[in-house]
Amino acid sequence: MRDIVEEIELVVLNDQYEATQTIVNEQINNNKINLIFKIEETEKFTVERINIYGNDITRESVIRNNLSLDEGDIYNDLLAKKSENNLKSLGIFADVGTNVIQGNTDLSKIIEINIKEKATGEIMAGAGFGTSGASISAGVKENNYLGRGIKFDSNFFISEASIKGQVGIVNPNYKNTDKSLSFNVQSLETDRLTDFGYKTNKSGISVSTTFEYLRDLNLSLGASSFYEKIQTDSTASTRQKRMKGDYYDTFTKLSLDYDKRNQKFKTSKGFRSFYNLDLPIISNTNTLTNRYDLKHYTELYEENVTTTSFFLETAFSITDDDIKLSERLFVPSKKLRGFEYGKVGPKDGNDFIGGNYLAALNFSSTIPQLFPSAQNFEFLFFLDIATLWGVDYDTSLDTADDIRSSTGLAIDWMTPIGPLNFSLAQPLSKSKSDITESFRFNIGTTF
Repeated sequence: MRDIVEEIELVVLNDQYEATQTIVNEQINNNKINLIFKIEETEKFTVERINIYGNDITRESVIRNNLSLDEGDIYNDLLAKKSENNLKSLGIFADVGTNVIQGNTDLSKIIEINIKEKATGEIMAGAGFGTSGASISAGVKENNYLGRGIKFDSNFFISEASIKGQVGIVNPNYKNTDKSLSFNVQSLETDRLTDFGYKTNKSGISVSTTFEYLRDLNLSLGASSFYEKIQTDSTASTRQKRMKGDYYDTFTKLSLDYDKRNQKFKTSKGFRSFYNLDLPIISNTNTLTNRYDLKHYTELYEENVTTTSFFLETAFSITDDDIKLSERLFVPSKKLRGFEYGKVGPKDGNDFIGGNYLAALNFSSTIPQLFPSAQNFEFLFFLDIATLWGVDYDTSLDTADDIRSSTGLAIDWMTPIGPLNFSLAQPLSKSKSDITESFRFNIGTTF
């Protein structure tokens, strides 16, 4: 029933019926229900004023920039509710309430918005342990800096294979342009000498802007510059040792985010299509990276959420050079459960070297009947399919025909000490060189 109502509301707004009311009549006949929707245009009211109360810290401009109605507009119940939801989604208020009262004339309305603010700063520390090893993390975060809605985030993360630190600032409405501006500084060290024979140190900055290009379609443009040093040891292959050295790279970044989900938190319907492009401007290897991620959500039955996703990523040199070791692709752990991360795909001797092309298809469906009263808990069935291929420096090492797949059960649980992720998987198909992993869990990670 909800699908029908949402579709009718959308048609009403597209046809510019700014003041409408919907009446639903139910007729029960022989165990069948007939629904009659009556949509009619009502008297038009003008928004006389919008009064905002309770924002002692947050600037009024931050609140007004997230409203779908403005003073002087024709009043619409749907847009008033959307404005309230927009404010709640910011995550900087404890509560948001809306009250509509009669204006000074018979054809005007006054909207009163009551804000209850909350502390928006966080000091975080965490430790984790899982089948992939231990990790620790810490950070300082502020989601409403100076009451301007600016987000500041600084954190570091240490695991057995990497050390990462970053500082980021996001202004969601830079100088009232309805465009966000992001700035990020990061440093990453990845030590894979034991497993893969190389180690990288990468540091740099990135800047980007994001804005709504079309309805529900966000466009992001940016640039990034990095300095990277690659080291190899005696266990690396001859070809890998050739990539040892210092690298300077500058990329132009482009992303398109088409979001048609019914809600961002605990999505139950709709889809999200995301595309990202990194185009080399100044680079030793001129590596072009494409990434596309499509997720579709639906409810097959009551209180069920079924997700189908398709993921595709490519990394290749536009000047036919060999891409760097750190730019080669590996199947993400969440895209192929039942296999050890980084130990799937082409090999050079004893080293897993990743690929130039990656594709994955994933299906998951929650099973709510087993734990109907549990909060922040999801028990689901999954099917993962992925393939990884392409070795630009030696095509004889390619394994393009190998399809990896697995099925199993998984648990996502937000515990008091952090999120717990557990999966029990059974590989269905694999390459003879792949290393499988039937059981995986992680608990206590903060980020």
